[in-house]
Amino acid sequence: MAQQPLTISDVAEALGMSKTTVSRAISGKGRVSEQTRTRVQAYIREHNYSPNAMARGLAQSRTYNIALVVSRQFSNFDLPFVRKSLTAVCEAAAQSDYEIILTIAGGNNTLPLRHLLDKGKVDGVILTSAIEHNPLVELLQERGIPFVVLGTLDDKSILQVDNDQVAGCRDLTAAMLEKGMQRIALLGGSQRYTVNSSRLEGYLQAHRQRGIEPDPALRMLELESLQSRLAGLEQVLRQSPDCILCMDDELALIVLRQLKAKGLRVPQDIRLAAMYDSEDLEKCEPSITAVRFDAEQLAHRAYQVLLDAINGLPLNSGLAGGYQLALRQSTL
Repeated sequence: MAQQPLTISDVAEALGMSKTTVSRAISGKGRVSEQTRTRVQAYIREHNYSPNAMARGLAQSRTYNIALVVSRQFSNFDLPFVRKSLTAVCEAAAQSDYEIILTIAGGNNTLPLRHLLDKGKVDGVILTSAIEHNPLVELLQERGIPFVVLGTLDDKSILQVDNDQVAGCRDLTAAMLEKGMQRIALLGGSQRYTVNSSRLEGYLQAHRQRGIEPDPALRMLELESLQSRLAGLEQVLRQSPDCILCMDDELALIVLRQLKAKGLRVPQDIRLAAMYDSEDLEKCEPSITAVRFDAEQLAHRAYQVLLDAINGLPLNSGLAGGYQLALRQSTL
């Protein structure tokens, strides 16, 4: 009987190495010691299999690398969502013998990801930001490489995984309305990010369901810089809001500090809440009411969806878990 072709898994098991290390030793891509490379190639020759032939087969199969793309805007990793997502994806990858290549991209700059694709270094890609008309999405579609987006996009043919942002933010706004707060201000970032447009939709839905038309003067969006956030806060404070809703935890902390600096007490003079929770909101004084989404669960789900796509398995993208309202001191 003809001998079965040697596989990456066979070599890895025999030499006590990971499949990633073996694939790099054969392909010459990635960091691996010369000693390891020599040992792998010697084993292949001993079993009458050409390293070059195996390398060609490898080129048609796996690199055991996945690119995790983070927007340049969040590349300082200060945001808990980014840190938690990165940690969760790395943990999931370690369990399936994959390694994560962290890639920073922003605006229309596709070069960092393009270089990885040109060199054939990844089997798939996770995009941590959902942006409509994203050039990274167009690049990946053009190359035909499996990818998944953390967030929601209009094009449902794109693999995407998200929490129910609309429902969570709708319920948070509704809870504030039920407490008698009729003038709820909303501060948020760029609507180019679909997470922000989803949170705006939740805010509007809560008002519509109660027959309330929210005052447009209470909405300040596209606040990306610290200066614009401070200016936006000043403008809504002139409208005498009952409560300020912030689209993210970082913005909520900035607002809390500014309110304290102005001598405004939370919640006695004004209430404050956030559409995304973090440990910082729970620990600050007063603690801030927020919507709690599970970033780790979301990232784990995205990784599994991508792995299924790489392996040609049936796909099930969409919503990946619920949310909780954490009602705290800032809205008492």
